[in-house]
Amino acid sequence: MVSQLRSLNINVRVRLLTSFLSRFFGNMVYPFMSIYLTLYFSDQTAGTMLLIITSAAIVMGFLSGYLADIFGKKKIIIWAQLCQTSALAVMALFNSPIFIIPSVTFMMMLLQNTATALLNPAAEAMIIDDSTPKNRSFIYAVDYWAMNLSIMFGSMIGGMFFNEYRFELFTLLSLSSLVVLYIMVRYLTDDAPSLTGKNNVKQLLLMYGKVLQNRQFVIYCVAQLLVMSLDAQVINYVSVRLAKSFQVIVLGHEFTGIQMAGLIRTENTLIVVLMTLIVPSLTKRLGEKHLLLLGLVMYIPAFFFIISSNNFYTLVSAVFVASIGEVFIIPLSKTILAELSTQELRGTYMALNGFIYRGTALLGALGVMLASTFSPYHLACFWVGLASIGFGCYLYLLPKIKLN
Repeated sequence: MVSQLRSLNINVRVRLLTSFLSRFFGNMVYPFMSIYLTLYFSDQTAGTMLLIITSAAIVMGFLSGYLADIFGKKKIIIWAQLCQTSALAVMALFNSPIFIIPSVTFMMMLLQNTATALLNPAAEAMIIDDSTPKNRSFIYAVDYWAMNLSIMFGSMIGGMFFNEYRFELFTLLSLSSLVVLYIMVRYLTDDAPSLTGKNNVKQLLLMYGKVLQNRQFVIYCVAQLLVMSLDAQVINYVSVRLAKSFQVIVLGHEFTGIQMAGLIRTENTLIVVLMTLIVPSLTKRLGEKHLLLLGLVMYIPAFFFIISSNNFYTLVSAVFVASIGEVFIIPLSKTILAELSTQELRGTYMALNGFIYRGTALLGALGVMLASTFSPYHLACFWVGLASIGFGCYLYLLPKIKLN
């Protein structure tokens, strides 16, 4: 494995390293920022702030790939990381023991998320440019494992220390971002812009329009958006609810709501890391369609209890079931995406698919806004009902797709 990593293009190795560092330190802070906002603002105001942040990221995500093609990927990546580092440094400064200004923190969250939306598509395109079909699966496998490990350990540390050592975590995150910026400036190799001419924006819009004419792809996007909106509730609404109303003693140890939110993410990621190893063998036994449906049947009902329950053992059990369902859903949904996308417009398909995750973030922010109006039980019914519509979309779509 070490020899395989060494044989990769320097840009790919830099991306794998910086991505791991950013995710590891980021998960000590980012999953808990919705809780932070509700500490200083009302639920509705906090939800509106999250909507603004996500909307800005969606707009930037739409433009990012085009800007990278015009100005060059390295230049966009460096500028985006510089903006992100600056935002995190200011965020730490305005959450110091001397003074705390939540409104400035919100503005820096907005800048940081927008910068991330600018950076990621350019970095992903750079990986594709600097990899080959032979080593690409290895690269994505390493990145997937690194992502889950960084989420697991980062969330665990954040859950333990975010409440009492917020300034220290913000400072650590800003310093790590500075290290990432240095690595990028020092080791990324430059690339030339790939687009010239005056009609690029018009061409971009025409390409998006052509992809949206693919009805099956649109149905797939709706299905994924509605089903994966459940996961966004964990980061937003469930974390806020637990922080406000959860406190329990288990085996002599007192769990606060923030610690429970961190435990949920840690449990989920650990199960995903371990269970991913058996998915190929299960796929051979059950077939891709049956395994996907099994995952949906496990995933969706389990979230009713995750969203509504305050019982420690119920939450742990529901997260266990939902996590196994997630392991079945995610890889197979990517297989469906590959089947639906055409080779000549694959980049545009991937860009539109990326908006699904921004859309789920919008629904997650909506969950925080609705928290002050509806009970956990009613919200659980609402979100599980939406996900069930997504399940129906999959039932409609699967017979029309060629899978094993």
